Amino acid sequence: MSGISNITHHDIFRHPTHCVNQIAARRLKNGDILAVFNEERFPFHHDSGQTLMTRSTDGGVTWSEPRIVLPWTDTTGNWDCGICELDDGSLIVNLTMTAFFKRGIKTEQPSWSMQPWTEEWGDWTWAFRTQGWLGTFVVKSIDGGETWSAPAPCNVRPLKHGGCRLGCWQLPSGSLLMGLYGRIHGYGEEGEGETTRSALIRSDDGGLNWEYYSTLAFDPASIIDYEEPALLRLNDGRLVCFMRTHVNPSSDAKNMVMTVSEDDGFSWTPPKWTNIWGYPADMINLADGRYLMVYGYRRAPYGVRGIVSEDGLDWDVANEFVIREGGVPIGAEGGKPSSSLGGDSGAGGHTGGGVHRDNPGLFQHIGYPTVVQATDGTIAACYHEWSEDETPLQYVRCTRFQVT
Repeated sequence: MSGISNITHHDIFRHPTHCVNQIAARRLKNGDILAVFNEERFPFHHDSGQTLMTRSTDGGVTWSEPRIVLPWTDTTGNWDCGICELDDGSLIVNLTMTAFFKRGIKTEQPSWSMQPWTEEWGDWTWAFRTQGWLGTFVVKSIDGGETWSAPAPCNVRPLKHGGCRLGCWQLPSGSLLMGLYGRIHGYGEEGEGETTRSALIRSDDGGLNWEYYSTLAFDPASIIDYEEPALLRLNDGRLVCFMRTHVNPSSDAKNMVMTVSEDDGFSWTPPKWTNIWGYPADMINLADGRYLMVYGYRRAPYGVRGIVSEDGLDWDVANEFVIREGGVPIGAEGGKPSSSLGGDSGAGGHTGGGVHRDNPGLFQHIGYPTVVQATDGTIAACYHEWSEDETPLQYVRCTRFQVT
């Protein structure tokens, strides 16, 4: 049974007034760790922010001051970013974009929500009711991230939209695969009588053009959502994919499923339920030939967990270990948002007192871990959690450890 040792925790970035979250990292050919993450416009999760990039040259101990990859504007935002270094040394960042989320028509009634309102952005209480997803885009850099191309749209048809979670994966042939989740009949994540599927889109020209390549998992009965795929290429060339799941109508999170491809992602086995609860996941090949998966644990006691597999096909919760426990500000007395629709909601009936660990509202939004192995063999798992401030803010941090 595997375990971990020599655990140390390191801050990556904290913003004084905005939440930062949903980080994705890769180790570059030169040994640096490059990570991209989202800066929200507000002091809570909102999915209308901008993509930042940071670099570590010492295996995740210290991190550079973040730089903007794709900025927000008055009418657009971006989030859910991932990064990949291609064989030619260029960098590609995939992300989701949204637009027209700041209401352009003056409302005739007050909002039901008391937030968001800031001096910087004014009244955005209608934001989630009026914004629309533009889709999945990529930006590319040929100078190590100093400058970036204009965002290029990805064709995800027949999906109406595709949400991304991690960076692309390059096959030995040079082709790129990007994991998405979305629906054919609707643009949101719920409704339309259809659950969410996970799929791959593929590019054979370095990320300029994309098209739908394969379905990872889909429930035609519209009961199970399959979301946020994490891909791993085994040493024998097979691909393994893990996905988070929810069942409807409750949308309760269930165990992760896995599926396997023997033809570079063109076809996949039916999704197989594992005994592992948590989400979402990220996976890497370890230098010793084993495989590591990390995932968020978004129920008490919260945090980030991991499992090592000898062959990449057999994963067992009996081998689970804790990377970080906590991350939910149980002692917070205020600033308890109920959902991404806004902050403290008068309609939500919030009262004073600390956060209940079994009913934390939006504070359960922790984790989203990503993982790399540094050149010295140390593992660096990056993720976000909430601070313990009077008004908690999400920030990104790194936990370093050795796998035994």
